[in-house]
Amino acid sequence: MPATVRITVATVIGCCILPLSLCASAQTETQIVVNPGRYSPYYHLLLKLTAQAVDFSSSDSAIRSGGQFQIRLRPEYFPVPAPKCRTSLILRMPWTPPETVEAKEKIEAKSVLLKRILALQKDSHATVPVVVELNPYVEVINHKPLRLRLNQCNVFFRQAFGAYVDHTGPVTNN
Repeated sequence: MPATVRITVATVIGCCILPLSLCASAQTETQIVVNPGRYSPYYHLLLKLTAQAVDFSSSDSAIRSGGQFQIRLRPEYFPVPAPKCRTSLILRMPWTPPETVEAKEKIEAKSVLLKRILALQKDSHATVPVVVELNPYVEVINHKPLRLRLNQCNVFFRQAFGAYVDHTGPVTNN
């Protein structure tokens, strides 16, 4: 399991955990995990969603085809700057094709996650941790210390093999 690093970059089992010191969602430091990809690195973060960070009136209240849904986030609560996004960032859950192995279970897990996020409306002190993939709309401004910026108003829930991935470490197809 990757260890948390505060100041230096640590390479652990093919991934790096880098600190990104920005204030968002009541977090004072956000950990960005850099996982190697086929063509370029993938940037993942564990985001603790709060009611204040979500624009519920503009977010989906039910899943669509293949478990898709989107949550509108207020940019001031997102830990990575998005200078082009004045009103909201769209956090999208990708589609799961119906022929995917265990598609029904994977789509149901996405539905459960959406219900947990929507429940934040009723509890202003609760958080729902979600894993966000910043690619493909992320730009590296500086490598050391790591500074990132979004060039579009879209980010994605992390997904692999049709399933939402709730961790930032390497993924295997079990």
